[in-house]
Amino acid sequence: MINMRNKNKILSTSFLIILGISLLGLVYAHWEATLYINGEVESGEVDWEFVPGSVIHKDHGLDWNATFFPGKGSTTLDKDVGSTTTVLYDSDGDGDYDILNVTLSNVYPWYWEHIAFELHNNGKVPIKVWRVIIRTASGNYTYYEINESELTQGEYLDLDDDGTYDIVLWWGDNFGKQLEYCESANISFTITVLQGIKMGTTYTFTIEIVAIQWNMYTPGPPP
Repeated sequence: MINMRNKNKILSTSFLIILGISLLGLVYAHWEATLYINGEVESGEVDWEFVPGSVIHKDHGLDWNATFFPGKGSTTLDKDVGSTTTVLYDSDGDGDYDILNVTLSNVYPWYWEHIAFELHNNGKVPIKVWRVIIRTASGNYTYYEINESELTQGEYLDLDDDGTYDIVLWWGDNFGKQLEYCESANISFTITVLQGIKMGTTYTFTIEIVAIQWNMYTPGPPP
């Protein structure tokens, strides 16, 4: 039989164990308290545009003529026959000009043009020029792409989708050029009209620049 003294010891021990467990519960609850912190993270923005008023081209009177195929050089003529016009467009209404429209009127074989413009980094993230997209205004908008690997050969374009090349476009070497926030770069290209051009026809195409954040750029053709 358990005597009263032992029974009291057992009850005292049980009480201490229960008290200890209760205290542990309080400590555990304290350890599990949650601290909330309100914070705000602002990500950078990748954005750029053609600078309004920056587009210039050679033909403002007397025509220019390619001096040798495929037309990296040129000389002026004594005739004012062909003409080139350029217009900037804001395609999505955000206030940034992202498309350059080029129109060739009354041009002929070996007519030559040089077009230059400024590209401005509007975003907070540094960018690099990655590729150029050219779309013709005929049919379903034929898509052409220029990248770093094509700088030495030019881009032959069929502007009216008749199966014959009408011009060859040579792009300046500015792929991979890094633009910090609010910096601008001068970019240019040349056009040489080829034998496949049709008389009395107006040709139009658009230029779009594709840039990428600076640390994602890799040389060569885009994937």
